[in-house]
Amino acid sequence: MSIEIRRVKTSHERKQFIKFAWKVYRKEPVLNRNWVPPVISDYMKTLDTERYPLYEHADLAMFTAWRDGIMLGTIAAIQNRRHNEIHHDKVGFWGFFECVNDQKVADALFEAAAMWLKSKGLDAMRGPVSPSMNDQCGMLTKGYDSPPVFLMLYNPPYYNDLCLNSGHRIGQELLAWYIDQKMIDISRLSKIAQHVLKKEGLTVRDMDMKNFDSEIEKIRDIYNKAWEKNWGFVPMTDKEFDFMAKSLKPLADPHFIYFVEDRNGKTIGFSLTLPDINQALKHVNGNPFTPWGLVKYLWYKRNISMFRTITMGVLPEYRNKGIDSIMNARISEYGGKHGLFASEMSWVLKSNEAMSKLAKVIGGVPYKEYVIYEKAI
Repeated sequence: MSIEIRRVKTSHERKQFIKFAWKVYRKEPVLNRNWVPPVISDYMKTLDTERYPLYEHADLAMFTAWRDGIMLGTIAAIQNRRHNEIHHDKVGFWGFFECVNDQKVADALFEAAAMWLKSKGLDAMRGPVSPSMNDQCGMLTKGYDSPPVFLMLYNPPYYNDLCLNSGHRIGQELLAWYIDQKMIDISRLSKIAQHVLKKEGLTVRDMDMKNFDSEIEKIRDIYNKAWEKNWGFVPMTDKEFDFMAKSLKPLADPHFIYFVEDRNGKTIGFSLTLPDINQALKHVNGNPFTPWGLVKYLWYKRNISMFRTITMGVLPEYRNKGIDSIMNARISEYGGKHGLFASEMSWVLKSNEAMSKLAKVIGGVPYKEYVIYEKAI
């Protein structure tokens, strides 16, 4: 029988699209052991073009592949108009790719995404990007033996073969750095941080949750300025940033979110670290908000032993002054005092030598690798 491609249109079909992943990961013991099911309600919002702010400047099409009435794979195609305006190219994106180990099915899904993107006037496709570079991206190529941390992706090894055999090439490589807090010389790191603080006339403070909105404005301003020259970066709109901030607010530990200020009180840098709640989400099967799911989530949340540093940002004019050491020292000190002895710094472009050097200085090891593929269409 031939492969049938269907366009996802209804809310019910969107949920089917999301739930297909269970068929891939639950049947393989190794995958099932490490995979963390996505929170279904979160994915429903992310794929809702009426609710998710990204779609004010982006278009989305979702496709499923079927044979003999059985769903065999999923893919989403995304046209991000802001990306193309900023980078002056005609690149489309694909993401939310899940597929059985069948090249013909994968080819049909990639072709469906490519044809839709091509109809939008685009000449290349890049992915996985689900659904933007400010969300989840990258195909795992190394590090299958441990679960992903919060907001990072996991996939079977054969997905990479499906991509390469379908004509995709490696566009960018990403790294996730594992940091064993016990291996860090916190005393030395703290001395360096104190030296930088004194030399530059800086102060560091925790996030003030009572003034959440104004604090978020500071982060947004620095984030967009600090990352503007990074590969593929698209500044987040106010609505996008506010949406993300509100979704992460319940998870935020203000003692893990830091601001660095100059002698005039101007905020010049920040660091955002969150607990790895995947350690708890792994046990709730994508439904942490059901009564039983919430009980299990709260139970396992007590024993979270790892955190993830999602991003650091320093205003361009203050770079190369050691400000990152201030934030890393604070993270290490607080984590060590509260039983969080492991962290992941992710993701980092493999080509970003400065960030890799920083990760190595604090004892980091690149233990997971990801790829963003590209293909002309």
